[in-house]
Amino acid sequence: MQAEKLLSKVQEILRQKPDLFEVAERSLNHLINDLEQRENSLELKRIEELRNKHFFVDSYQRGYKWKPQQVKALLDDIDEFKIEKSSDFYCLQPVVVKRTKLQDDAQYYWELIDGQQRMTTIFIILSYLNKEKFFHLRYETRKESIEFLNQLSNLPENASEIPLSTIDSHYFFEAYKAIQEWFLKKEEEAGFSREDWKSKLLKNTKVIWYAVRNNENEDFRKQSIEIFTRLNQGKIPLTDAELLKALFLQNVVKAYEIPEIAIQKQMEMANQWDLIEQSLQDNDFWAFLSPHKDTNKYTRIELIFDLIAQKSKLEHSAIEQDHQTFLHYANQFKSDVNSKEQLKETLELIWQDVLTGFQRLNEWYQDDRLYHLIGYLIGQKYKKIQDLWEAAKETKRDNFKHILIGFIGEELKTIFKQKKEDKEILAFEAIDYERSNARPKLISLLTLFNIYRHEQQRTRFPFKQYYACKWDIEHIHAQQSPELSQEDKLKSWFEDQNKIIDNVPSEDQARLRTALDRYRAANKDESDILQTEYLKELYAVVGDTSENVHTLDNLCLLPDEINRSIGNAPFFIKRQDIISSEQKWEHENTKTDLKTSFIPLASQQVFSKYFSPNVNQMLKWGIADRDAYKKALINCFNKYGIQLNHIGMGGE
Repeated sequence: MQAEKLLSKVQEILRQKPDLFEVAERSLNHLINDLEQRENSLELKRIEELRNKHFFVDSYQRGYKWKPQQVKALLDDIDEFKIEKSSDFYCLQPVVVKRTKLQDDAQYYWELIDGQQRMTTIFIILSYLNKEKFFHLRYETRKESIEFLNQLSNLPENASEIPLSTIDSHYFFEAYKAIQEWFLKKEEEAGFSREDWKSKLLKNTKVIWYAVRNNENEDFRKQSIEIFTRLNQGKIPLTDAELLKALFLQNVVKAYEIPEIAIQKQMEMANQWDLIEQSLQDNDFWAFLSPHKDTNKYTRIELIFDLIAQKSKLEHSAIEQDHQTFLHYANQFKSDVNSKEQLKETLELIWQDVLTGFQRLNEWYQDDRLYHLIGYLIGQKYKKIQDLWEAAKETKRDNFKHILIGFIGEELKTIFKQKKEDKEILAFEAIDYERSNARPKLISLLTLFNIYRHEQQRTRFPFKQYYACKWDIEHIHAQQSPELSQEDKLKSWFEDQNKIIDNVPSEDQARLRTALDRYRAANKDESDILQTEYLKELYAVVGDTSENVHTLDNLCLLPDEINRSIGNAPFFIKRQDIISSEQKWEHENTKTDLKTSFIPLASQQVFSKYFSPNVNQMLKWGIADRDAYKKALINCFNKYGIQLNHIGMGGE
């Protein structure tokens, strides 16, 4: 059908007489323009494919501004690129163009919307090397600039000074001198060949050619300016997601000869693309998959393409460039395709991989156990999602879960490993608050315990809220108060003690108040004795701080803001503050999607003494409470193959 339409257009052109040449050329140009716009929306072009093309730079763009160091950096990048096989190529950043026709010229041009600086630099490089124009550049309002550029190919070797009439000419000539200087210096090196370098530029250097279609319902120039503003002033570059979507939809048109089928297939693919994007825009889903990567929520589909293309391996290859994932797929469409049938087959296979890849991620998210295992491993940076993607290949879901459990178990072993009598054992006491680098390990362990508690309650750990908070380690039973020799600390300490006494049982208040007043009124000789007497009375009610408070069975996870606010208060005051904070946050965040802070489930359970077998008081965190909490922690770690000896602390 397309061939018939093309033939009818050609026949119509040939019927146009008597001004056959003029009319036919104009009509053929329109036909060629239409075909190029429809078929060449996105592709990789070798620099040699730009020969004799006509480019146009509109007046809304700034002039050429590349400095000599930027020019030399491009020359160095191409020079340092190693060609290991003929298909290898160095890729430049995208060039965004649009087909246009100028009023005073019968020639069709490619308007350079983005990429003017790079394309002008390549023009100058080739002018220096070839001593002729390789392609054509035209500036809308700067006729002198065009004339100067065209003269560069006629300059003699070692040209150092020529008249410069415009600021454009100054930058053009500075770039030209930088190119000249670079080549003269390189030719002093053994083995360097100017011709080899030029061949690498022409045959093994490509640009991502992104041709924007004309919107017939929109002002032509306004459309170009909006695109230019977004890409330059807004500093929003073309993303792999945009490039990939254009690449896939374009190849649908190429693969299906019948336009109606091509349109139907495009709509089907575009709808599937949009559904995947919408799913990944769910911040709960994304916090589980990629908590540490700050991404545009509208380009999250790139993750699936990255995983399939094994981007982590691409990043460590000899070819380190931007848009590697896009280049991977662009190469697949070129290298695997010799016919429309092959293109159709390649397109359908690749797209099916994308749909299957999304289905896998969605299954991970929907399965509570996988959600917790994967979310923890990625969130604690023990594994990258690429590692888990590879581990999931060719294995059943249950076996995959065992693999993930093993990954976590290996991390726990490194935390609990301790040397004892020349043997390595796994000891609960191997990690405590005062050891160097203990904080991230403790946060990781307590996070895992919170996930475990959610699993026991058949609820899901809130990764989204978790990553919205900054976390700290809280001592359930307070650390010792600081030394009291300084007057300001002593005054503050007495205020705190009065608050504590206000909250203890009424039958204990009078006795504690008397002991505190005696200490406050004591002279220097009696001070230490009376302080000891008061603390003895106090600890009998709220608990002693002389025991080891830095082990895991006296620690829990809290948002840093609440952790700072409760300080070294006794257990029952911390408990009151935590309850009121959680109630406050619940009230404040009923109208918003994301709580600014929250008390983790296990920490709530700790301060409600959920793990304690017999609760007869809520004043202090005693030895029996710690012992019960320790058992719960050890039960959690046992789930990951970690066997820790549990030594009870005895009676209270």
